[in-house]
Amino acid sequence: MHFRLQIPSAIYEAMIVRAQAELPNECVGFLAGTSEGVVTEHLPLINRLADPRRFESEGRSQLAAEKRCRELGLKILAVYHSHPTSPPIPSRTDTDPDENLWVGQPVVSIIISLATPEPEVRAWWLEPHRYTPADWVVMPEKEPSG
Repeated sequence: MHFRLQIPSAIYEAMIVRAQAELPNECVGFLAGTSEGVVTEHLPLINRLADPRRFESEGRSQLAAEKRCRELGLKILAVYHSHPTSPPIPSRTDTDPDENLWVGQPVVSIIISLATPEPEVRAWWLEPHRYTPADWVVMPEKEPSG
């Protein structure tokens, strides 16, 4: 079965704003939604390391996000983080299962690069020490009817 991550434009923009607000450090967060891949929740996390080259989710923020997903009946579809000064390509740390607990999980990894004036965003499936592109799309806002 083919999986396509579908991110509403407002949530996509919120990720970009979050990444820019955390400069010079990397940001981290979850996108949650339905098993069909439709994102309905943006859950920013705290980067415990407060580091420009690495991230580690702070435990309380991650537990609160996971609790919110359970309460809403959602699943974590994606983990996003930023690369403040490098391209949106997974680093060695990003694909190292000893460094990143999401490696090998059925969760898309989104990387937001802020290395250029216009942020660049790419999505990946992470496996130990390798990665492949993930299928994703930004969904336009629905026009109000009536």
